[in-house]
Amino acid sequence: MNRRTISIVSYLTIVGWLISFLVYYNGGRSTFAQYHLKQSFGLGVLGVIVSTFFIPIISINPLISALVAILGFAISIALIFGIVNAVNQKRKPLPIIGLMFTDRFHFIKY
Repeated sequence: MNRRTISIVSYLTIVGWLISFLVYYNGGRSTFAQYHLKQSFGLGVLGVIVSTFFIPIISINPLISALVAILGFAISIALIFGIVNAVNQKRKPLPIIGLMFTDRFHFIKY
């Protein structure tokens, strides 16, 4: 896998992220792949937090369920932006939330 493929696959699923992470550490290291691994990991963590935090609340209030649906849609849009940036070999942060992930996740080292 080259750095572009590692970056694209990291956005696809949890298994895709794990495969990209393993390939990255076994010889596919680059700052480009590192950047997208951090962005996709942060997006995944955010998705898990949103879904687990709001699931008990959804049954209580329909308005909150609409909010959760909008957040889920926004995460999906951010995911598409990440894939497009990886395909075009750009190091642009994800919209709105991407800057939070650039200096985090120090276990993804170059």
